[in-house]
Amino acid sequence: MKLQTIGAVLATVIAFAPGNGMSPAAHAGPPTARDVVHCAVEVQATESRPTAEAAPAEPVCFDTRAEVDGYLQGALSADDGSRMSTASASTILGRVYTDANGGGSSLAFWGSSGCYGVTFGFASLPSGWNNTISSAGGSNGCWVTLYTETSYGGSRLNCTPWCGGIGTLNDRVKSLVFRPTGTFG
Repeated sequence: MKLQTIGAVLATVIAFAPGNGMSPAAHAGPPTARDVVHCAVEVQATESRPTAEAAPAEPVCFDTRAEVDGYLQGALSADDGSRMSTASASTILGRVYTDANGGGSSLAFWGSSGCYGVTFGFASLPSGWNNTISSAGGSNGCWVTLYTETSYGGSRLNCTPWCGGIGTLNDRVKSLVFRPTGTFG
């Protein structure tokens, strides 16, 4: 345990040392109880019924929501040029938040298009985002369905398109699907 802790501290010091080209905000991980981060993650289109094979992508995180929006509009660079050009051709499908009413940390989901005739899903959420969601909303023709189990199982809630609070699903969401407006999960 002690060796793992020392290794984690050393990796953090090296990663964020001056002159290495990395900034803590651009490479931050999922939210913790102390930090507020704003992230974006790509969602792949699924079949008309999402499958359990959809693997989560790694989110790109920043200090502010404006930086996430800039990244998605192509105004900021992330890890490499290919990722940059992909994000700049994106459409925000929706966001989830760690606090009610869109507060706290946020995770924006983006895809190649809105949900007009297309379904996007996450059979499991990116690392650190399970059991942290307290509000959610869809955009660009998307409603979002939240699930309490991975692979779209357990209890569910449809946000049509906004849920400022998610009741008994609060801090229990483990998978989600963005569906065309008017389509329930």
